[in-house]
Amino acid sequence: MKSTGRFPVILWLVAMAARSFVSYSEPLPFDPAIRYGELENGLTYYVRENAKPENRAALRLVVNAGSILEEEDQRGLAHFLEHMAFNGTRRFEKQALVDFLEGVGMRFGPDLNAYTSFDETVYMLEIPLDDADIVSKAFQILEDWASGISLEIDEIDKERGVVLEEWRLGRGAQGRVQDKQIPILFHESRYGVRLPIGEPAVIESAPREAFTRFYETWYRPDLMAVVVVGDFDGEAMEARVREQFGALPASDGAPERAEYFVPDHEETLVSIETDPELTMSMVQIAYKRDPEASESEEDYRRSIVESLYVSLLNQRLSERMLDTEPPYLGAGVGKMNLVREKDIVYQAAAIREGELEKGLTALLVEAKRARRDGFSEGELTRAKSNLVRALQAAYEERDKTESSAYAEEYTRNFLTGEPIPGIAKELEMTERFAETISIEEVNRIADDWTTETNRVVLYAAPSKDGLEPPTRDALLAMIAAADAQEIEVYEDTALDGPLLSSVPEPGSIVETVAYPEIDAHEWRLSNGAKVVVKATDFKNDEILVSAFSPGGVSLASDEAFVSAGDADVLIGQSGLGEFDFFQLNKRLAGSVVSVSPQFGELSEGVSGATSPKDLETFFQLLHLVFTAPRADERILGLYKAQLADVIANRSQDPNEVFADAILKARFGDHPRRQPLSASTLEALDLEAAFDFYRDRFADAGDFTFVMVGALDLEALKPLVETYVASLPSAGRTETWRNIGARPASGPKSVRVEKGIEPKGSVRVYFHGDATWSAQERYHVRSAVEALRIRLRKSLREEQGGTYGVSVAGSVSRDPETTFNASVAFGCDPEKVDSLLSSLWEALESMEQSGATPEELSKVQEGQRRGYELGLQQNAFWLSNLEFLSRYQISPESVLEFPNRVDELTSE
Repeated sequence: MKSTGRFPVILWLVAMAARSFVSYSEPLPFDPAIRYGELENGLTYYVRENAKPENRAALRLVVNAGSILEEEDQRGLAHFLEHMAFNGTRRFEKQALVDFLEGVGMRFGPDLNAYTSFDETVYMLEIPLDDADIVSKAFQILEDWASGISLEIDEIDKERGVVLEEWRLGRGAQGRVQDKQIPILFHESRYGVRLPIGEPAVIESAPREAFTRFYETWYRPDLMAVVVVGDFDGEAMEARVREQFGALPASDGAPERAEYFVPDHEETLVSIETDPELTMSMVQIAYKRDPEASESEEDYRRSIVESLYVSLLNQRLSERMLDTEPPYLGAGVGKMNLVREKDIVYQAAAIREGELEKGLTALLVEAKRARRDGFSEGELTRAKSNLVRALQAAYEERDKTESSAYAEEYTRNFLTGEPIPGIAKELEMTERFAETISIEEVNRIADDWTTETNRVVLYAAPSKDGLEPPTRDALLAMIAAADAQEIEVYEDTALDGPLLSSVPEPGSIVETVAYPEIDAHEWRLSNGAKVVVKATDFKNDEILVSAFSPGGVSLASDEAFVSAGDADVLIGQSGLGEFDFFQLNKRLAGSVVSVSPQFGELSEGVSGATSPKDLETFFQLLHLVFTAPRADERILGLYKAQLADVIANRSQDPNEVFADAILKARFGDHPRRQPLSASTLEALDLEAAFDFYRDRFADAGDFTFVMVGALDLEALKPLVETYVASLPSAGRTETWRNIGARPASGPKSVRVEKGIEPKGSVRVYFHGDATWSAQERYHVRSAVEALRIRLRKSLREEQGGTYGVSVAGSVSRDPETTFNASVAFGCDPEKVDSLLSSLWEALESMEQSGATPEELSKVQEGQRRGYELGLQQNAFWLSNLEFLSRYQISPESVLEFPNRVDELTSE
């Protein structure tokens, strides 16, 4: 279960979604594919047939009630009540609900979840449809959540600890800063004192009556929607929804659901906060605005204009990061929903330590430059191309859209009135309006968005000697001075030439190996490279690519390994061929394509994605990755600036100090297992990174390329021959090198006491020799899953000692055959020893007796259901085909998994 209790005040980290709403006066239609209605008791429903994923349905119970409706003695109980929905209902006692869903293969988290925000609570289920009993019980669960949560006092008391641990997760430097910023951002609004996570004192002691009062008041049909999307008969499912939820009693005489607002203010509000554990300086200017209508084509058109402005200005802000002296470490602008009744426009930047004025000025100057001079036609043309192409891609996937995506869209429609005209209408409007939007319209957005009323300035930085925070007057003076600064006209440095100066001389496919059981093929090329391909129909506009070659950073010398390890960043972001990073992005406007070099310790490779329409462009970029990399000093300068800021303050962060202590205990003085430090920065050398990169990509003969997706194999062959079989091949026979980085033997104990908050973090690691085989890897995976179930039940559900337990484990063949496993959780420092004791008991019990029949069944069903979904996903096939190719295992062995599941025993 998740909560939005950790409110994202530092909004520069929030990516602005390019919403594609357009308009004229005509009202937006309602997608005719949706079966929509309102029952006599007031409950709203949305039902839609959708075949992806096959044999699955996404269910939602949407409650138009969140923390904003809490009374003073209920602060945090809207979210706490969400937790209690999983701890006993009319039909499912205590943990029976979770046990049932896990027992039919649904995973806690991906398939079974909920969230609480200021204004709503949403419960989510993803269920299989091949068993009528599962479907029936899933609807019973939704109905019970709506009207039958038990709220037994012993279950409430056990869950108090879990909710407190969720609150504890949000504590730390960021939490303390937000505690001070939120009341200023929400100035005189109830939202400022109704954060969903609530107040610890209320969580610890609220009586059952406070829960039932909130539940009975606000969980009622007229404030609810049921959303059902999936691979079923729509008419029959609509009838089922009407019958199941029509029986809920209407809430006659219930209080009206109040609407709360964020008041306007004339003066600029300022928050200047410092904290000894902060590791970065951040500044943000937020302009609060009333939400604009989204009902007509005119509204949709306006939002396109706004998204174009955001895209254009963010492009310019990004380019400033490659100045010889980067003025900031990251910057962005955007528009987003603050709460239901208030939007904000924001300008934000991560500032280099001690350079607030420089960074803030650069941020504001770009906005002023855009406001004074406007954008160019070339910039706008590229932004329009990207926007339209994104909608075209979505339209191409209209019959392959996941049910959960539709469910989320309909949830927003119920809660906020977000239009749902359907992707065909959205694409039609986007294409139509993009042609008519002028540069003058986009340029006017700046004047509309930035005002001195309803303005809030938020600044947060580490508190340390020599870094004095500004005063309010000084901060406002910087803003005023930036607006008065003389600035030059922006110069658009776009290049329009071809990606490749000439088409390579093709190689050839010299041998084909077919894998008919999985409909895949392996092409062996004239330069020695291999290409494993699987054409699928899971997505209409998606092709995923991964390539690998043995070697990696292990082959770099100890003197060069830092530069080699960062070569994928330093060289990969320097551009390709004649194009630097930003010129390349401009050149690729309107394309759906990405290609990224990658370096691991034991291999190097490439990851990428594209669409059938852009496949040749992808191959041209792939060819350039091997043959025409660039080394840009500006990328090195920015990367060093970012690292320097992180290094300067990481010793103040308790989490970093803890991680460093663990690393030291496990690997001692091994030169390649050292914490990030000033010496890391000094070791970075662009020439060394470039030399290593060129060496590792100089010989494509030992590379294997894996491609999965919407491929036409006959059309693919000439592209592979032209752009892959033509890559240079030196005939080298290489492999990785064992650098000897093995964890120290024997038990180790690390204890770190640091930090202001009463917050504990526990990490337990295991390692040792192992037998590497597909069967052994599967057994370790299964043991991890069983242990995760057991520890969640013990540490979380029974003891209320932690919010969640992470369990991981794997067997590796290279560079040595070993196993590694870990358990991690957060908790009250006072409970560390008792929870560790429970962990040891669980491990000893599993070692002696294995998994219980119930745990074993849950593991098997979860694996079966996960495998069913995986077979319908390109990413599943890409990762499996890559793994099997890497270890020279027949690709068809992926079909053996169900047998392994069936044969799994507790032993």
